[in-house]
Amino acid sequence: MGKQFERVVRSASFAYTVVVLPRISAARLLRGLPIPTRTHVRSVWAFARTSLSRIARRSGDSYAQHGLELALVLRESTTDPALLSAALLHDVLLHPSGLGLLQRSPLTAEERNLAGQLHALRRLHLDENTRDLDAFLRAFAEDERLLILRMAHRLNDVRHLRRFTLALQRRIAHETLHIYTAIAGRIGMHTWRTEMEDICFKFLHPRIAKSLERKYAVYRAIDDACLHHASLFLKRALHGSRITCAVSFRKKGIYSTYRKMVLKRRAFEELTDRLAIRLVVPDRDDCYRALGVVHRSMHPIPGKLKDYIGAPKENGYRSIHTVVYPLPGVTEQPMEIQIRAQEMHAFCEFGPASHGDYKHSVYSLDSGRSRVHLLSNLEALRSEARSPHQFEEVLRRYFRDDHLAVFDGENNLYHLKNPATSLDLICLAFPKKFPHLARLRINGRHRPFGTPLRDGDTIEPSFAHSRTITPAWIPSCRHQLTKRKIREALDESGK
Repeated sequence: MGKQFERVVRSASFAYTVVVLPRISAARLLRGLPIPTRTHVRSVWAFARTSLSRIARRSGDSYAQHGLELALVLRESTTDPALLSAALLHDVLLHPSGLGLLQRSPLTAEERNLAGQLHALRRLHLDENTRDLDAFLRAFAEDERLLILRMAHRLNDVRHLRRFTLALQRRIAHETLHIYTAIAGRIGMHTWRTEMEDICFKFLHPRIAKSLERKYAVYRAIDDACLHHASLFLKRALHGSRITCAVSFRKKGIYSTYRKMVLKRRAFEELTDRLAIRLVVPDRDDCYRALGVVHRSMHPIPGKLKDYIGAPKENGYRSIHTVVYPLPGVTEQPMEIQIRAQEMHAFCEFGPASHGDYKHSVYSLDSGRSRVHLLSNLEALRSEARSPHQFEEVLRRYFRDDHLAVFDGENNLYHLKNPATSLDLICLAFPKKFPHLARLRINGRHRPFGTPLRDGDTIEPSFAHSRTITPAWIPSCRHQLTKRKIREALDESGK
């Protein structure tokens, strides 16, 4: 973006810096959109420019420009006209005649509702107020697109932190790093999550961030050479096996590096996924063919293979990860290789924002054995936490290696903390029916209610008309949340 200009505004109670940015053109927003979508979005932008250009935000930019910025963030991952249009006019209710303008706008009824709901979420403090966090999750449950809009809004704020007062900068950065990025990672918005993490981490912990940046600088020359030579090596190997492939690479983000060092108690030099090469191939079968080429051509590190295509993460993430040893003449560093099909790639980067079928992608991922229920699991995690801070910790721990991936009889995929028993899964998957549990089968065989679960198990429950719950179930559970639910159900039964 062009040169920035700063001026300090003072009032009786505060002083803040206004960063005046060059006006943004709507051309980037409209470029590449289908003609009907482009026509509609252009009319909404014309209305927003006419109605909101003269109303300035405290930071100095107009509400029209702010709406355009939000729409441009969304445009990085979607062409959905409802999201783009709602973003352009989400501030219209701040106008003195906002309700009238909203009704007269070119927005459809659906888009007016989205804009109004996004406006209602603007003052939530997720890292401080449990009620605000619950309101946020309820809004997501009512319309999953609101989460995408809210994430884009927060990313735009993070990209322009300097517009806000110092106190507000700190609150936004802290809340983003501790809540928003955890949720973004949980629903698969990895590109936005990484950007928000690194910006906020550098703002809140500048000395640690600079120390890690100096580490990366020391290794920059060798890292770049390793990534370059390994990419060429893999391109040749895949071409020789007649596998079409797009090759790209990345270095691990600053904040992600810091967290890995802290959680795993490893030095910077000991991280095996600090460098990664991504192979994007035409289809699912090519992923496994490419994996064979990688393992045949390089030296895989035992225990580092993760197949998220055969068993996707709950957020829909599908990719194969493997880590290879240094290979003389190719790479002097251990390196992670990520392999995915073209259809998986956009979803891996932007999650449900990458296409318009939000309910299908957020609530259920149809991929063989892996139809997932994200919302029910998200609400279950929320019930385990007594504060936003605890919720954030639960979110961040969720995809560690101490979690099991198991299925119910309809191939719905659930993640549970290990150890867990079949009763823990039944209480999570069937919160209203579990007191009527009569019998269950695990992998096709009848098993006791307290049977420990293993990765990949399929649990098929059968329920009776009458309540079968007894106090004897409690010792058969390993999760405190499950035990609490059983006690509550027993109290209702008077047992």
